[in-house]
Amino acid sequence: MRKQDGCDARPMPPRTPKIMVVEPDSEILEILVAALSERFDAHLTCVDSAESCLDVEVVDPHDLIVAELDLPDTSGLDLAEQLMALSHRPVVLLADDPTTEQAIAALRLGVRDLFAKPFPVSRLLDASQHALCGHHMRREHAVKYHRMRSLVRTAIRERRELNKRIELVCRDLVGAHRRLAHRVLEIRGSENTSPS
Repeated sequence: MRKQDGCDARPMPPRTPKIMVVEPDSEILEILVAALSERFDAHLTCVDSAESCLDVEVVDPHDLIVAELDLPDTSGLDLAEQLMALSHRPVVLLADDPTTEQAIAALRLGVRDLFAKPFPVSRLLDASQHALCGHHMRREHAVKYHRMRSLVRTAIRERRELNKRIELVCRDLVGAHRRLAHRVLEIRGSENTSPS
């Protein structure tokens, strides 16, 4: 299972990405950490349960979560759902023998990839690269979107202020025109009434 985000082999984001691996099996954890460390210049955090993952994630959010589907305290699907509720970041699940129902549930939750063991580690690394790149692009778009909204709000506020000033100037001009018209009428009236 794979979700495409249009992110090809672009360079990694300038800041060091943070990856969390949730794997209770120490041998598999060692393989994953070695492979991820070799491919990425990233901060790696390793935990062995969903509870530990969530405890860390609340305090220190990561850019990518790679988690086992069968965790000792809950399902990887439940963990993915809770992670998505915290904030949107890519989640990759690893499973010994995932069912069709689990794959569909993962897709509905927005899980980035679901790998059935055994799988080539290179595929996991490529998927992680794409996930990190996509996450970085979404963050950049979000920052640009918020900046654009701020600029639009500022422009609207400045336009309202300008409209108020124009309205005041127009009122002053109308008032001045009325006073001038009254003065002209007074002068003409006095000229008409004065003895010739």
